[in-house]
Amino acid sequence: MLGAFLMLLFFTSTIHAQKKSLPCLNKQFDVVANIVITEGDTLGVHPDSIIAVMGRVNELFAPICVSFRICELDTIENFQYDSVKVYEWDEMQVIYHQQRKINMFWVSQFDFDNTLCGVSELGGIGNTENGGILMMKGDCVNEFAIAHELGRFFGVPYTFGEDEENQSAELVRGQNCETEGDLICDTPADPYELGDEVSAYVTVDNNCRFVNQKRDNENDWFTPHVGNIMSFYPDDCKCDFSDGQYRLMVANYLATNPKLY
Repeated sequence: MLGAFLMLLFFTSTIHAQKKSLPCLNKQFDVVANIVITEGDTLGVHPDSIIAVMGRVNELFAPICVSFRICELDTIENFQYDSVKVYEWDEMQVIYHQQRKINMFWVSQFDFDNTLCGVSELGGIGNTENGGILMMKGDCVNEFAIAHELGRFFGVPYTFGEDEENQSAELVRGQNCETEGDLICDTPADPYELGDEVSAYVTVDNNCRFVNQKRDNENDWFTPHVGNIMSFYPDDCKCDFSDGQYRLMVANYLATNPKLY
């Protein structure tokens, strides 16, 4: 028993040592959770579920000393917004946005892309006048879906990059990692392209194994980290951010006016 305890202590100390180099914001962000009622006059998601899952989200952001506190749980009494269109999403941000807080809106569906769990402005942390994070109810009430959108909100690109014309251009060996893909060098090159079937890349039933046969321009096989939170691979596979992604979040936040939060 003592040996097992010492081994656990060793691994815990090792993890802490690995994360020592990361900056520490020591910051708690207030979150307003807006739940839009359904046409049947129900919430469609239990507020306690949102509160509970945000606790697990906090564990994912702990390495940079960031946490999120739901300071308000509000109900939007307009079921038209529960199936939100692009122009309605713009309206919601204007009508319900609260300054100095992260605004999160929960709906049953949106017409942007039914394969997405959420929508947020890349680098929205710098937009304090309006903006927010749109989340789907149902299976998307999980820590990895929320952390993915928060990552975008803090300015972290998808692991395959934001420029559709240059997706898959990052080389596996990383020679051009600063100019292609997500521009973050500790995230492996990711060949996923928007619109592709995820099942063509990852088999969830086989321990989230990457099965795609794409190669880069130097004929090297792609081996992305399918567990990265900013990937488009299944939430069941996800587990972490990279150190470079954490550093980018901190840098983007500090580049705004931190007093506004």
